[in-house]
Amino acid sequence: MTQIENSTVQHLDARTWHTLELVRLRQTPWHKKQAHFDKLQALGLVKAVPQKTLTPSQFPSPLIAVLTDNGRQALDVRSDQQASVLKVLND
Repeated sequence: MTQIENSTVQHLDARTWHTLELVRLRQTPWHKKQAHFDKLQALGLVKAVPQKTLTPSQFPSPLIAVLTDNGRQALDVRSDQQASVLKVLND
């Protein structure tokens, strides 16, 4: 993640971080939060991919949000920062 991307990621609001966590934990349909995911895609944190299904369907697969490498790195950095703050507060 470049320095510019890193500084942009640091200014994300709590709702955005929560959305990234949801994407990390489970498949999230793109259409449910399209405006939000479009913003995250512009930042390079998520991408839209067709949902994989076990059975073929006559309908196109819905798009789901998936973290990019930058999205995973951003969540890892944030997790490390939060752990450091908690450690300082608990000492």
